[in-house]
Amino acid sequence: MNYLKQPFLLFPFILVFYEISNYLSNDMYLPALPMISEDFNISAHLAQMTLTVWFLGAASLQLILGPASDRWGRRPVLLSGGIIFIIATVICAVASTIQVFLIARFFQGCAICAIGTAGYSSIHECFDQKQAIKILAIMGSVTVLAPAFGPLAGSLILQWFTWRFIFGFLAAWAFLAVLLLWLKMPESLAKDKRHLIDWGLILKNYYYIISNPIFMFNTLIFCFSFLGMIAWIAAGPFLVIDRFHQPTYVFGIFQAMVFGGLIIGAQSVKYLIDFLGAKKLIDIGLTISLVGSIVACIIGFIFPQFLLGLIISLMLFTFGSSLAFSPSHRIAIESCSEPMGVRMAVFSSLMSFFGFMGGLLVSMTYNGSLAWMGCLMLIAIILAWICKIKVAR
Repeated sequence: MNYLKQPFLLFPFILVFYEISNYLSNDMYLPALPMISEDFNISAHLAQMTLTVWFLGAASLQLILGPASDRWGRRPVLLSGGIIFIIATVICAVASTIQVFLIARFFQGCAICAIGTAGYSSIHECFDQKQAIKILAIMGSVTVLAPAFGPLAGSLILQWFTWRFIFGFLAAWAFLAVLLLWLKMPESLAKDKRHLIDWGLILKNYYYIISNPIFMFNTLIFCFSFLGMIAWIAAGPFLVIDRFHQPTYVFGIFQAMVFGGLIIGAQSVKYLIDFLGAKKLIDIGLTISLVGSIVACIIGFIFPQFLLGLIISLMLFTFGSSLAFSPSHRIAIESCSEPMGVRMAVFSSLMSFFGFMGGLLVSMTYNGSLAWMGCLMLIAIILAWICKIKVAR
């Protein structure tokens, strides 16, 4: 809380400004996936792998960067990740082969590791529970502008430019954001609280965290809900543009509608947390998401051409998931006493791993049907509910 009376209060907003550029690299180019497939002369499944390798990168360095930020501080880790992201994004813009593009996408994802460990560790260290939940909700509602409006913005850019311009634009955005972080980011970890890198101790800390049922089940609530969204992100462009033959801007509009539910949910958390508490919000959110996924299944099997019905059910799903995200995140983090960087490393690694597995699952099972989408959503939210029941015992 000590940062509230200082200029460092700007830091969460600068962090989310930078974070948006990272997530846009996975959302703004979605309408261009069929074009990328054509340009590189690759299949739709391989084009979807450009999403999957991004999530693989996002899951690859968390367990290293967490301890690194506990040793050397949050600033150097986050700023180094920013530099890697800028370079990788420039390479994406100029890549001449799918192999180079995939490697650059992997390193783009790696930059997310620094945000999840160093960036969010700073937020948890600066604020108490309710304030952190509110700030995380605010940041979430802003960050979700990337998947909500990124595809729409990308589809508009594609009316006049190629998909490569999207990555050039994002590189410039990230450069400005990293410059602002360098100027304004506080170092929330005092030197006397830093930990030497002792891998024996670090591995013990990781074991203690993953064997903590409160941490694991609340993290899995977050991850399984997130998995349902990844299914839409990976399959949505092909479902709308290829299967239902809609123009790219229609996909952009649908994406804004789906993630508009996430924005409304995140904004609602700021007001509901004071009255309902974290655990009750999770219950309500998962219930709403369950209803949305059941509706999606019914539509998929009975009205297989009713695409708008799927979009409406996805809005329910994302709204409910958003109510549960911030509370489950905070409860998981505060359930442990290990160093913050290590806690965030495990949480972010699991989240990114589920993103990777979600992308891989879509690339392996996608069949272009609404019923397929509805079933994936339902399975994901049922698993989230199982975790919620387990943690309540």
